[in-house]
Amino acid sequence: MVNEIMSETLKPEPAALAKRTQLDAIGERLSAILAQGEQGAVDAVDQILQTAADLRASDIHFEPWEEAVSLRYRLDGLLHDVARLPKAHQERLVARIKVLARMAVYHKHAPQDGRIDPDRSRCGCAFRVAAFPTIYGEKVSLRLLGEQDRPLSLNELGLSQPVTDTLRRLAGRASGVLLLTGPSSSGKTTTIYALLRALMADRETPPHVVTIEDPVEYRLGNVAQTQIGPPTELTFATALRSLLRQDPEVIVVGEIRDAETAHMAIQAGLTGHLVISTIHCGTAAGVFTRLLDMGVEQFLVASSVAGVLAQRLVRRVCEACAAPYTPGPHLLSAFSLSAEGGYRRGQGCLACQGIGYKGRTALGELLLVDDALSEAVLARKRTRALHGVAMDSGMRPLLLDGLDKARGGVTTVEEILRVLPPEVKQPEREERDDGRHE
Repeated sequence: MVNEIMSETLKPEPAALAKRTQLDAIGERLSAILAQGEQGAVDAVDQILQTAADLRASDIHFEPWEEAVSLRYRLDGLLHDVARLPKAHQERLVARIKVLARMAVYHKHAPQDGRIDPDRSRCGCAFRVAAFPTIYGEKVSLRLLGEQDRPLSLNELGLSQPVTDTLRRLAGRASGVLLLTGPSSSGKTTTIYALLRALMADRETPPHVVTIEDPVEYRLGNVAQTQIGPPTELTFATALRSLLRQDPEVIVVGEIRDAETAHMAIQAGLTGHLVISTIHCGTAAGVFTRLLDMGVEQFLVASSVAGVLAQRLVRRVCEACAAPYTPGPHLLSAFSLSAEGGYRRGQGCLACQGIGYKGRTALGELLLVDDALSEAVLARKRTRALHGVAMDSGMRPLLLDGLDKARGGVTTVEEILRVLPPEVKQPEREERDDGRHE
């Protein structure tokens, strides 16, 4: 049954077969620009950055191969091949990007990181740049930081109203730890900024908020923001240790990556601070197992963590070309869905570049720590058992949240299963016979 479901999910959608006019034209336009001579590489990079900003791409990838350079954009979470550029222009294109990012042009055999500020990109956007050596030359990736945009509010994230209301309440706490989890590029940082906006708006006087980020993506008023890494040589742990002497009320730690940061964040939550952070894990319940595996004692975890939000991003159906449709029978039967409902699918148009989706929305699985869950954590219950306790207390899992959005026409069942394949219905961590966690 699972194979049938995934086979049906991966069938090409009508929207994917439509002509993507603007994307298709990029390659021809860049080839004409590059043919103009030495100035061509400068103008081509400007065009690539401007087009990415116009399409609201999140990433640009220059990937060198034996005979050409592949240019790809990430749109709404998926990579799209947009051009194959002549190999002869590879070094000039990379050199131009490095100049804009203030990186060493001559340094080609080791990784480098840089940043293109809005006033240097000519499109008003900031970019984080990473160069990495390969056997065919340097691979360059650019992340659009979106500093020209404002942070979203909690109500704009797309989370269900009960989840949104509860997150707002958690952000109003005086102490404790609120954790967000999910894979890279699942919207965790955007949600944290939304929480800070809500926190600053809901309190009578602005609290003392300090963030430790990697990198700082938005500049926030009345918030002291710190960026770790070169040239400061700060880490999350060293910055957090010093920050606790600054009398903060709210602390944002960009990510809990190691045992030292985990211990310090938990202790801060117990000693009168509200700590908001992220940690990589597949499910909300799995976060407790992850913290225990890092060596944090179970009584500290049980008494400090107030809630965990597991999050994913799914593509929204393009409003300009949306049309009713009915998911295939395997999908309907596998998840006990009725054919009746507001299912919609984009047909592909100029507004969405023929893809059928435009923009993304968030799915959320919010776990609140109550007495029953605290007891389960103290007993070192396995992830599956913790998930069950949370479900009994009213947690709505990611998959059900996604299917609700599919029935409402916000996205499609196929998109939900692309982001949440069938195995996501069960927590990914099991407990071994000896009681330790796999």
